[in-house]
Amino acid sequence: MSRIARITAPLTVLHILFCYCSGSAAAQSQDKLIIAYSAISPFQVIVKVAEDSGIFGKNGLETKLVFIEGGSRGAQALLAGEVPFVVSDGASAVTSRLAGADTTIIIGLVNTFPYTLISAPDIKEVGDLKGKKVAISRFGSATDIATRFALRKVGLNADRDVAMLQIGAQNARFAALKAGSVQAAVITPPFTLTARKLGFKSLLNMVDLNLPTVQSAVLTTDSVIRRNPELAMKVVKSFIDAIHFYRTQKKESIRILKKFLGYTSDEEVEEAYNEAGLKLVPIKPYPTLEGIQLILQTLEQNNPKAKNRRAEEFVNVSFLEKLDRSGYIDQLYAKASK
Repeated sequence: MSRIARITAPLTVLHILFCYCSGSAAAQSQDKLIIAYSAISPFQVIVKVAEDSGIFGKNGLETKLVFIEGGSRGAQALLAGEVPFVVSDGASAVTSRLAGADTTIIIGLVNTFPYTLISAPDIKEVGDLKGKKVAISRFGSATDIATRFALRKVGLNADRDVAMLQIGAQNARFAALKAGSVQAAVITPPFTLTARKLGFKSLLNMVDLNLPTVQSAVLTTDSVIRRNPELAMKVVKSFIDAIHFYRTQKKESIRILKKFLGYTSDEEVEEAYNEAGLKLVPIKPYPTLEGIQLILQTLEQNNPKAKNRRAEEFVNVSFLEKLDRSGYIDQLYAKASK
């Protein structure tokens, strides 16, 4: 039976044991592993769907899910060998690899910025944020990069014109906005619905900018793949199956989503499912190379190592491509349409 642990501090003293089974041992028992996720949001719920629906088990995996708040912390746990797979943002994988790590993206769950930049009612437009405080999760995370893009659209420099504050998860960012500690924050559905009801102003829906990125992805390392490619294939197949389940089994998926987010409002969960799930999670979850290149261009300003790097260096889609070429994904949806 699987368990879920929530870890909100760096994993400096956590030594989680996971085993990779292969050969005849794999035929006798399931592979045991830990998968971390870095945000309690609709964009990472697919890992919980795979767990609660029994998909991991059907694919020969005995999993334990752990919550490690923030993409950069999730990447640190990955590199420390404390977890072999992390559901996080692509920016964390890119920045880690630029620093010399062997992180790689194997699945792209959401390939655009899904955020809405909201503000206190007295902030009328994005330009009014000059000199104000803006809440993000952590520096180098997707919320950081997305906010920089949005501010740049109106001629603001995130390092010079506003104070970017690392507040943490979106519930903490929203709480800081309500308390008046910051004047703006980036949030996702269903906080968007709550924000509207409380009178906060939606300054910019970043989905409308149609900016490619790797907002939510499954990360691992080259060393994990080398040690056990069969395990990596099981993980990729499980996420493909979970996406199919999420898109075709609405009632059960909403139940899982509601439990994952911890909301009691059916209206909020419905908004999260429709706006964050069906619209943004691709059937074939290839990470967008264009999005990775955009991340690199953003990082170039403060990190010279990002210059002249190719997006292909940061992904390994060989497992996804193998399943796709076999017709497996198409067959899943062909069966669902009958």
